[in-house]
Amino acid sequence: MEKKAGNTLSQNKSFMFLMSAQVISNLGDWLSIMAIFSLMAFKWNASPLEMSFVIISLGLPMTVLGPVAGVIADRMNRKTIMVCSDFFRCIIILGLIVASVSWHVYILLILLGIFSSLFIPAKSGMLKEIVSDDDMQQAASISSVIQDATKIIGPAISGFLVTTAGISSVFILDSASFLLSALLLFVLPGVKPLHEKEKRTKGSVISDLKEGFQYIKTVRFILFGTGLMFVSMLILQMADAQFSVLIRLLETGSPALVGLVVTCSGVGFLVTGLCLTKWQIRSPWLAMTIGIFSLGGGFMIMGYLASLQLPHPFIWAPSLTFLAASGAGLIFIPFNTAVQRLTPVHMTGRVFGLTGSIIMLATLIGPVTGGLAGNQFGVISVFIVSGAGLVTISIAALFLRKSIERSDQYVTESASRAQGTTTA
Repeated sequence: MEKKAGNTLSQNKSFMFLMSAQVISNLGDWLSIMAIFSLMAFKWNASPLEMSFVIISLGLPMTVLGPVAGVIADRMNRKTIMVCSDFFRCIIILGLIVASVSWHVYILLILLGIFSSLFIPAKSGMLKEIVSDDDMQQAASISSVIQDATKIIGPAISGFLVTTAGISSVFILDSASFLLSALLLFVLPGVKPLHEKEKRTKGSVISDLKEGFQYIKTVRFILFGTGLMFVSMLILQMADAQFSVLIRLLETGSPALVGLVVTCSGVGFLVTGLCLTKWQIRSPWLAMTIGIFSLGGGFMIMGYLASLQLPHPFIWAPSLTFLAASGAGLIFIPFNTAVQRLTPVHMTGRVFGLTGSIIMLATLIGPVTGGLAGNQFGVISVFIVSGAGLVTISIAALFLRKSIERSDQYVTESASRAQGTTTA
């Protein structure tokens, strides 16, 4: 990596408005998610299966509708899509206040997931429109820092509000956050409709999807990178779902240690994001392989030390979690940055819709796979084997580096010429 000489993002008003909207909406997201878990677990005494449906209800629409949402993001005004998505999510969140049974919550979360599936590829396309390739890594890193920081701060605020003001107050605050985000996006300066800069596709949705698939197949980094992301996210979710069980198996394990491990996980992501706002990655593929190696090594060593019942887990467990999470950040941020740079502006929605749908699928099957494997072979074995598998994958991916980077050089130049950024 090389240190950046400087950037113009602080003078990019469009980017600053977009990130301000993200801060508000992401914080509101984590407020409501924790409130929903509190509502289901403590007030309604929901079963583990009922709790798992919360994540499925949110993730399934984004998995199924992601590709189609990407086509919509490439055909319509992306700013309009984001504003409308935030507005409807504002109304949907208010519905949680009057929800009285679990299936009410599931329906509302499915609706929330539908509009989120529209928002995400539109945001990716908007980022391509308003940020130059030179500033793209820093922009992606800042976005990641916001996500990770709100993931740490949001649950703490939610817990305080649920205790002092009640669950309904959290839903009202989250609804207000979506409304404020919509207003910020509505006045987003310096953005021209995409059709003024790029010729839109006029074919059917199926033909547009095929074009997106064909482009992904053409660019080896995006094709193989999506595969690496899928495997990494799958194993990450397998382990995430079993962390509390692993800690419970330790002789000195406690809820306090679980909380410390979760916190260190968020901090690991956050630190990587902060570092990548200052340091430019020259080889995204190499960064991803290093990240996968760190993620796998952290999980593998943690499982092994747990099998030994090594003393002082309050030292080694958070440290290894921090290492694994830092590696995970080194996978996601370089991948998103490289895909932004490699994709022409008029295809960003489709490409991110398709890749996002594949990666989101891993978040749905990961926890289930981890639970089944943990029941069959034991949680410690899951950590050791999955970690060793990631280390092996990272080494294998390293041997592909030259062929992938060389084959995509011409695509990088083509995408750079195709990009249409706006003056902020």
